[in-house]
Amino acid sequence: MDKRGALFGRWKMREGTWMLTNRWLNMMYLLEGEEMAALIDTGYGEGNIRQYVESVTDKPVIVICTHGHMDHTGGNGWWPWVYMALEGARASKEFLNKEQELWWKHMPYQDYEIIPVKDGDQIDLGGRILEILTIPAHHESSIAILDQKERLLFTGDELESGQVLYFVRDMNLPYQETAKAHLNNMEKIYARRKEYDALCPAHNGAMLDPDTYILDFMELDRQLIAGTAKLLPDEGGFGWGPDSHDGSNPFFDKYGVLRRAEYGQASVVYEESLK
Repeated sequence: MDKRGALFGRWKMREGTWMLTNRWLNMMYLLEGEEMAALIDTGYGEGNIRQYVESVTDKPVIVICTHGHMDHTGGNGWWPWVYMALEGARASKEFLNKEQELWWKHMPYQDYEIIPVKDGDQIDLGGRILEILTIPAHHESSIAILDQKERLLFTGDELESGQVLYFVRDMNLPYQETAKAHLNNMEKIYARRKEYDALCPAHNGAMLDPDTYILDFMELDRQLIAGTAKLLPDEGGFGWGPDSHDGSNPFFDKYGVLRRAEYGQASVVYEESLK
């Protein structure tokens, strides 16, 4: 606690499964097996996320990052190693602001090791197997994590209820190309639809209905590729205001004109010049 209130919060989704939040609008997940627990993403970096997690479970905790952006890897420095796709290595040390860099300097493992994961890898927590599915579009390092026992699919920033950003990759592509990659990834996870009941993204709410969100994103991707997507007057949306790109944000200000496209429950923000 500090004068701004509690830094971390948690909701018990079901036995052995918690959603953790912080005041930076991150959603992280703590999954407990018989032998160990997994923390999916470590958030923005403020506070000691390891200390908080270890107050929730008495199992040894491993970390799996859905991708390399530092609002998901900001607390990695509390652990000596983490699981992550190697494509996220560069982004996982690119601070989003000066405040985040200051927090990082207080962590004991600033040169933590990345244990690489690839498509099809399985991590056994003891009676609870997590399968890695590579789904790179929002970022080159993006993975989904399929919890076979609890029938949950953790999607990071590649699918969520607010918006998916198509312009924050290490190597940006024309947005239609990113839409093609995203469409392929949505088709990939939808092909596994019988293996999960709900989606758990890293921002803006969980648990999401797979049939609504995946199918809507697939259609929006098709429209973006064809140039027929419905554009909104500005990029403002759930958790994302028009002032996100007004000259005050050092991370987003380096990008050009941003556009928001929507279809049903799906929404994408992309950079207009990337075509």
